[in-house]
Amino acid sequence: MRISIDNPQIEQIIHNIAEDFRFSGEHEKYAQLFYAADIEKTMDKKMVDDMIEYVEVSQKELKSDLAWQENFLASNPEVERARMVETMKTIEKEYELLLAYLRMLNFNI
Repeated sequence: MRISIDNPQIEQIIHNIAEDFRFSGEHEKYAQLFYAADIEKTMDKKMVDDMIEYVEVSQKELKSDLAWQENFLASNPEVERARMVETMKTIEKEYELLLAYLRMLNFNI
């Protein structure tokens, strides 16, 4: 059973993750997963499960990186990295939205 991605915000988050993979040149399992969801605008149960796995792991890594960056910037105010921290916070919020959406779908499949 395939589910249409009918939420424009979720579509954009999936697109952003797919673009990150494209820019990094990665073509592994998760890259292919997000490429397919970005192009087809549909997912099946396996895709939802795999996306949940990817987002949960990525979210943990991001939180750790974000905490380190914030501490570093607090100790080194002359360093102009505030924009990077803000970008990371935006990604963190997108991961939270996507994960909530995927978990909701997972209960309905």
